Amino acid sequence: MGVCCSTLEKDPSFQRLPYDMSKLTTNPVPFIWMVGASGTGRHLHARTISEKFIYELISVSNLLQSEGNQPTERGRIVHDALRDSTRKVPDEIVIDLLKEEILSKVRGSNGFLFNGFPRTAQQASMFVKEIGNVDAIIYLYTDMQVMISRIREKKSKNLHENLLKRQIRTYTKEVKKAVSKYGAKIEKVCADGPPGVVYGHIEAAINVRLHVRATSIYSRN
Repeated sequence: MGVCCSTLEKDPSFQRLPYDMSKLTTNPVPFIWMVGASGTGRHLHARTISEKFIYELISVSNLLQSEGNQPTERGRIVHDALRDSTRKVPDEIVIDLLKEEILSKVRGSNGFLFNGFPRTAQQASMFVKEIGNVDAIIYLYTDMQVMISRIREKKSKNLHENLLKRQIRTYTKEVKKAVSKYGAKIEKVCADGPPGVVYGHIEAAINVRLHVRATSIYSRN
């Protein structure tokens, strides 16, 4: 279901770094969050969106895996959390990793798509406060049995159904709480159909949000 990240009691050995986010002022590109439990086709559709809109695709889980291999104090914290299910990566680290990735790619970028973000309400709030407003939240959903069938087909037919149900319900509960404050930005897309049909609905939803964004920018100017 992806990596769950949450604010922890602050590690005295870890200090956040300052970031100059002024590049986002000179190049105010769209930010899109994409959420959806395993079996909704989120990864597939995220890649397609990135290719069609020429957006930078950022996966939080990939960033964390990479950071966990770094010989730094922050890398150690992430490494330990990824290998211990009772520990969680601090939201501050997640946001800082996103900042670094955005700043490294924002020049000449058309926009950013964040796959699997946010997982907590704290992450969502910190993103908006420290990075910028989200323009659209693509929320993929489908029937529980469809998700279970897809997961088994992709990973293993021997995966226990009750375990998968618990994982899906936990993810769904966390994500609903994470994005609840941004209901006006949410576009729910049913992922039941063939990938091409589902993507068509996603693309239409993004285009609507981009139109709203462009209208808002124009009215301010």
